[in-house]
Amino acid sequence: MRLQWLRQTTTDTGPFATMLMDVTHDSAEGDHQARLRWRALREDLSAQGADATTLRRLDDAVAEASPPDGTAGRLLVTGAGGVLLDHYTAVPPERGAAQWGNAPDLLTVVSAVPEEIRTVVVGVDEEGGEVRGPDDTEAERVQGDRSGPVHKASAGDPNEIPMQERVEETWRRNAKAVAERVDAAVRSGGAQLVVLVGDGRSRSRVRDELSAGSVELVAEVEHSGGESPTELPATVVAAADDVRARRRDETMARYAAAAGRADGFAVTGLGDVLAATRAHAVEVLVLDPDHAPEGEVWVGDDATEVAAERDDLVALGRTPDTTVQVSSALIRAAAATDAELVLVDAHAGHDVALSEGVGAVLRFPVGPAS
Repeated sequence: MRLQWLRQTTTDTGPFATMLMDVTHDSAEGDHQARLRWRALREDLSAQGADATTLRRLDDAVAEASPPDGTAGRLLVTGAGGVLLDHYTAVPPERGAAQWGNAPDLLTVVSAVPEEIRTVVVGVDEEGGEVRGPDDTEAERVQGDRSGPVHKASAGDPNEIPMQERVEETWRRNAKAVAERVDAAVRSGGAQLVVLVGDGRSRSRVRDELSAGSVELVAEVEHSGGESPTELPATVVAAADDVRARRRDETMARYAAAAGRADGFAVTGLGDVLAATRAHAVEVLVLDPDHAPEGEVWVGDDATEVAAERDDLVALGRTPDTTVQVSSALIRAAAATDAELVLVDAHAGHDVALSEGVGAVLRFPVGPAS
């Protein structure tokens, strides 16, 4: 999981409120139920010491948002600078969560909000196709040859062969135009996935015209009618989930391989991971949510200044006076140093051993934990 979207939480001085709630709106009682859920979380934050300004900001954010269509969750994080994160989730939480403290509850954040997979959605047919880039709200209709025929005559008449060839050439030009638009969307949008929807022959023609880089990102979906191909959210979500799972598996395999060597490019255990974090050496933070380290660690002014013992930061010339929950401190430091995060999925069959529920792939080896 890339963590750039958390960067704002690494520079805000806090304190922070983290709120995760069910905002499902699938009945006439939806508004009333949402207000009751928010009221309970608000009271929880107030009891933890959240100030009036923070509560008012959250009140406004909750009141001003349009209700979602159907089931959904919502995550909000505020700091001294106002609302820092505001995300809807497709799956509502089993129960709401509210935390007020010196750091946002980043383990809750990354567990609730899946990594963004920048996706190009392409619906193709014989006349061209519709292309929606990662940042587009609507699909663009693309057609390469508006004057050429797109329907073949009935087979059997030799006189129709030239027309058949003209139709196939029109199909090819239309597919090429779609492919060129897809390639452009992939390049400009930094796409990680191309969902290609349509009948098999149309998909094949477009795929043949795509650049090698775009072809590597393609997930194909059979679709021959019905609703618009760009309005198939379940299909797109499933394809994105496959990309996430593949990335997670690749990263876990990488960690397992590094941990099996003696060159110091992988560490496990809280002390060694904290030492690597202070050295800006963490490239991938590996965290097991079910066995995450408990308790708090000392933190300095910089997000990477983290230590189990206050003296470790004093030795660096710091005078820390703040502690935060371990997982939040590690995730925050990873976001600040452009490290990635992988959450161990207990059901994915990863055969890795993590001491204290935490490990890391390193950019360079560091000495033993102090």
